Amino acid sequence: IGHPDQLAYLIFTSGSTGEPKGAMCEHAGLLNHLFAKIDDLGIGEGSVVAQTAPQCFDISLWQLVSALMVGGRTLLIGQDEITDVERFVGTLAGGRVSVAQLVPSYLEVVVSYLEQRPRELPDLRCVSVTGEALKRELTQRWFAIEPDIRLLNAYGLTETSDDTNHEVLDRVPERVLLGRAVNNVRVYVVDERLALVPLGAPGLIAFSGVCVGRGYVNDPERTREAYRTDPYRPGERLYLGGDWGRWHPDGQLEFLGRRDNPVKIRG
Repeated sequence: IGHPDQLAYLIFTSGSTGEPKGAMCEHAGLLNHLFAKIDDLGIGEGSVVAQTAPQCFDISLWQLVSALMVGGRTLLIGQDEITDVERFVGTLAGGRVSVAQLVPSYLEVVVSYLEQRPRELPDLRCVSVTGEALKRELTQRWFAIEPDIRLLNAYGLTETSDDTNHEVLDRVPERVLLGRAVNNVRVYVVDERLALVPLGAPGLIAFSGVCVGRGYVNDPERTREAYRTDPYRPGERLYLGGDWGRWHPDGQLEFLGRRDNPVKIRG
């Protein structure tokens, strides 16, 4: 029988340094994230979730497992299908997919295709968007062609068992925010000394609660730097990431950019 604090998986992320870091995540964090996806994406009995991510990315975990936990089905979609947008849209329709996850740059490819060649996707209920900043202009184009299919703007880090914030959109927002923290997760905006910054002020985004992983495998120095003790909840771990953000008065988090300037190559 597994225990909540046992290691569930190890995912390598290069972060901004280019040097691989093996983030260790535990069962409690994984399970909490799975239930957050099930709840906020409306995954249930009979749902079909598309697995679009390769296994080396943490987002592949919820795509693979979440539907199976509640009597649904996982549809494995090959990368060759994804690189051909016409085949991909056909697979969504033919496979009766109800939930899919895409990065904004690929969602834009799908939107451009559907704008030119409209096609019914009667089973698709929600598209989760993650990995890059979602621009308001793209939400306008999406809801112009698919007004009944929600978008879920998801934000989180590999080190925090994947997504920690969900913003469910059923219409074009005034501005795209990261939304509120999912259940059992606390998000802070702090300065370099972990002091909370005033409402609306920019600061570093930090995470606490069940989502925080164990650390980086065989890397105690970088683990000590990023994985701290939560000063506001003694005994709990805190992860200090490299993203800037600020709180809005309604409790939603806004992403302001990176502390450094990472460059993505081939994803």
